[in-house]
Amino acid sequence: MKKIISAALAVMFTVVFAAGCGKDARILYNGKLSEYVELGDYKNIQVDTSSDSFKEYYDDEVSADVSSYDLYVRRTEGTVAGGDTVNIDYVGKKDGEAFDGGTASGYYLTIGSNSFIDGFEEGLIGVEIGSTVDLDLTFPEDYSSAPELAGQPVVFTVTVNYVRTEEERKPEDYYSELGYASFDEYDSELSERAAKVYLTDKVIENSEIKGFPEEDTETIYSAYKNTVDKNVSSQYGIDFETYLSYNGQTEEQFKADAVTNQIEPLMKEQMVLYSVLDEEKLGLTDEEVQAELERQAESFNSTSVTAETLNEYYGEYFFEYLVVKEKAVDFLYENAEIS
Repeated sequence: MKKIISAALAVMFTVVFAAGCGKDARILYNGKLSEYVELGDYKNIQVDTSSDSFKEYYDDEVSADVSSYDLYVRRTEGTVAGGDTVNIDYVGKKDGEAFDGGTASGYYLTIGSNSFIDGFEEGLIGVEIGSTVDLDLTFPEDYSSAPELAGQPVVFTVTVNYVRTEEERKPEDYYSELGYASFDEYDSELSERAAKVYLTDKVIENSEIKGFPEEDTETIYSAYKNTVDKNVSSQYGIDFETYLSYNGQTEEQFKADAVTNQIEPLMKEQMVLYSVLDEEKLGLTDEEVQAELERQAESFNSTSVTAETLNEYYGEYFFEYLVVKEKAVDFLYENAEIS
């Protein structure tokens, strides 16, 4: 259980933080940012798109798309081996009836990750890709996520759809699957995205961070803790305190680790971009933040995901920052020297 939760939260944090309200009442960095940030050069930064350093940024954007849209090379022949990441459909039944939480389609499972009960992953080793197998298993006696299944015999019917390799498909081969009319169109967008990340990194490098505002640190930590709490509750049926106990941590230790290793590095980027926003008087309104929140909700294409639920999950500041980031980074791009 501990391994599963730690891995899930690492992914979740990347997804949540890889991302004002009223112009006089924004959530983050309302104090004098100059006390904490000495903003360096941010205009007329040179970007050589033919350089090796830029190619690294470009390749990172390609890898991000491959990961986001599952554009890895798929193996559809042969058998499953230990260490393989398999795409499976499965149905778990007890006494011939499917039980809650025991059914999934298109699920990715790495053989050897110990993500499932004993015997599930081992039972797939040697199975022909494309075939279906029944696994006669027994839930652990201390299975707390679904006590009614603890110690009970069950049958999982599993279909192995394919094995996902680590090899990334080439952009020239998949651009049309992402809705682009030509590779040149996709390549142009990749280059722009890479340039914006490059420019952001460069401005952070040019700037000096002199400290972190305590109030803003608390705002972001509270949102992060809330997200962790909701995540472990929905996925594993445990509360925040139980999660801490599984990891042998007090909340004080958890907070110190989160602030030092994740929140403060994020705040460096935030403070620099908020400084650009302020310096250039780019403005920020409630309407812009609400529009971004609604756009993000619509992107899920699910009636269960609303602007309200997203706001509760990620925290109000998050969507404010998405707007600030877009405005500031667009300004950097428009005022850069790109060759």
